[in-house]
Amino acid sequence: MSTRPHLLPALATAFAHDGTLDVASCRRLFAHVADLDVEAHFVAGTTGEFVALSDDERIAVLEAAVEEIGAAHVFAHVGAASTHQAVTLAHRARDVGATRFAAVTPYYTDVPGDALLDYYVRLRDVLDGDDELFAYVFPARTGVDVDPERLADVVVAAGLDGVKVSIPGTRYVTDLVAALPADVPVYSGNDALLPEVLDAGGAGVVSGVMQVGPVPFLRQAQALRAGDRAAALAARADVDPLVAAVGPSLRATKQRLVDA
Repeated sequence: MSTRPHLLPALATAFAHDGTLDVASCRRLFAHVADLDVEAHFVAGTTGEFVALSDDERIAVLEAAVEEIGAAHVFAHVGAASTHQAVTLAHRARDVGATRFAAVTPYYTDVPGDALLDYYVRLRDVLDGDDELFAYVFPARTGVDVDPERLADVVVAAGLDGVKVSIPGTRYVTDLVAALPADVPVYSGNDALLPEVLDAGGAGVVSGVMQVGPVPFLRQAQALRAGDRAAALAARADVDPLVAAVGPSLRATKQRLVDA
């Protein structure tokens, strides 16, 4: 595994022209990125269009990723609208070899009181003690806002191993890191802001763009590890246009993958 700053490509899911899942093409993508020097790959998450997949399809994608990339380098996203569905997905993902998990907060409906804690506690309970479990917050997509202090309380009480944050800027990362124990990593979905995320106390970024052009991201991370801010700034000159061109559109991401 790489040392901090961590990079985690958020991988796309391949579909056939008729909208059915294309597992063979998923496997080709997973094999293509398997040797990248990254902490792990985020699979069947937002970039992976998990909401367009049935539970069986999500497990098929996760199984393919574990087989092609290796369990140690796969974060299996098992978040769902209900605790029952998320727990079932986590159990099934373990059965196909996953050992590192992430779960977005329940979505679309409100998550009152202790419901969020119960969600993550029940997920934690279905996993082995050595398995990792990260919370994942994306209020713009889920409709569920969780303030940093509440999320930190949930992470500690549920025994979670980290958090992935998809919120613009870095203020939320700063506040969350301040509220968490020092050994709990926080990743940001702002893949153009790796230096700022690190300055905010974050551990790295989860990037949907990196899968189509990994080299500038890897150069930037290497420079930051070495403390060479000038080299990191030079790499950013290549990262920023790529994020601007591809980041706002999953269709653009997939087109780049097809053209590669």
